[in-house]
Amino acid sequence: MEKNLFNLLVYLFYGGAFFAIGVSITSRDTSLSNLKIARFLWIFALFAYIHGSHEWYEMFLKINTLYAVPEPSVTTNIIKLGLVLVSFLFLLLFGVCVLGITKPGYSAWLGVLFTALVGAGLISILLPFQGSSADYFAWAQFRIRNLIALPGALLSGAGLILYSVTVRGVSKKGALNFTGAGLSVIIYGIFTGLIPSGTLISGFHLPVELFRGISALIILHFMMHALHTFDGERKAVIEERLDRFVQSEKLSALGRLAAGVAHEINNPLANLSLNLEILKKEISEEGSSQLHINRIGTMERDLERASRIARELLQVSSARDSEFVETRVQEVVEGALNLLGPRKKDYNFFVDIDGVGTISTMLWKVEEALLNILINAMDATDPGGRISVTGRREKNSVLIEIADTGIGITQKDLPHIVEPFFTTKEVGQGTGLGLSICYAIMELHNGELSIESEPGKGTVVSLIFPTREGD
Repeated sequence: MEKNLFNLLVYLFYGGAFFAIGVSITSRDTSLSNLKIARFLWIFALFAYIHGSHEWYEMFLKINTLYAVPEPSVTTNIIKLGLVLVSFLFLLLFGVCVLGITKPGYSAWLGVLFTALVGAGLISILLPFQGSSADYFAWAQFRIRNLIALPGALLSGAGLILYSVTVRGVSKKGALNFTGAGLSVIIYGIFTGLIPSGTLISGFHLPVELFRGISALIILHFMMHALHTFDGERKAVIEERLDRFVQSEKLSALGRLAAGVAHEINNPLANLSLNLEILKKEISEEGSSQLHINRIGTMERDLERASRIARELLQVSSARDSEFVETRVQEVVEGALNLLGPRKKDYNFFVDIDGVGTISTMLWKVEEALLNILINAMDATDPGGRISVTGRREKNSVLIEIADTGIGITQKDLPHIVEPFFTTKEVGQGTGLGLSICYAIMELHNGELSIESEPGKGTVVSLIFPTREGD
């Protein structure tokens, strides 16, 4: 009686550990995660739930034997075999998927391996068997464990260990826990794939199911800690979005202020311009010295500069409506390059945007953003220097990169360069509004403006435009 009770507790513990693994995965919010493994964890959760169900079903059958219930029927054995087969198929599938993440070049071979193992497992249990039905089901279950469970555990464990290397940049602790989970899965695979159920481990006189359950508990421990990586990643994403929201609100407030200032100074500037034209006409009629003509020219240049600043202030605050249309990236980039005029001949431009496709955009605004960035690149680069404009399509975005070989930006200045009126140029050379305009334009397109720079090594500005799934 004590032995039977112990066996019941072993199966209760064994199945409970796997149910806990499934719950720990499915209760985790991975919607904001960029980790590729997040797409496949549900497969491991299904394996855990189904395998936990099998162990508790075994416990239920053993409880029945305590009350002199007849031996399990053929239907009961088919259910047990089906639960084992389906659960280990999910384990094998998870292993193939995770290895496919870390070794994408071997995806086709992994698919072939998956098919071969499943085929071998199914063929082996369908071959003729000499013996009773009870012996057949025990033999068939062990063959499934040999040909599907063991390879599935080895592939899953190896996949988790290899994947942990890619997680180190996000969380070193998370990487260690993925490694621990992988090793635990391999140990579980050895106990479940090489040792038949009901075997007493020599030296311990304990059933192998207890060691399988302990292995599952260790998997649960490492998996739960590994899943904390998603919490840290989610926190970082939320903080980044909050920072972007604060920056957007700050720019919006500054934009409203800029609009008011621009409107207030535009009227006197217009009057000054008109009176200057009248004065210029009167002086030309009466005759004047070269000194007066030079002074009037200086006044015109200063007036034009003040007017340009006012126009840029209005551009920062502009919320002018325009229709979004699908536009070829090549057309957008070529339009911005044409706006540079003859000055671009002084630089070595490299353009590679073929095959990037289209983006949904306000053409004139994106051209304006590209123009500002290209002008900044030329200002930072000596004549004859290289400026590259490249584009590529990623899963849900189109990325346009403008890279120069100029003087670069210091790490101290980098966080402030999109703020209005902040500039690293000399006094009179820039207004500090160009990148603010670019930032506002990318916000309007639900995109991102990313800038990487190092003094003396140039700057890379990335414009990231979202695209619809499947475009």
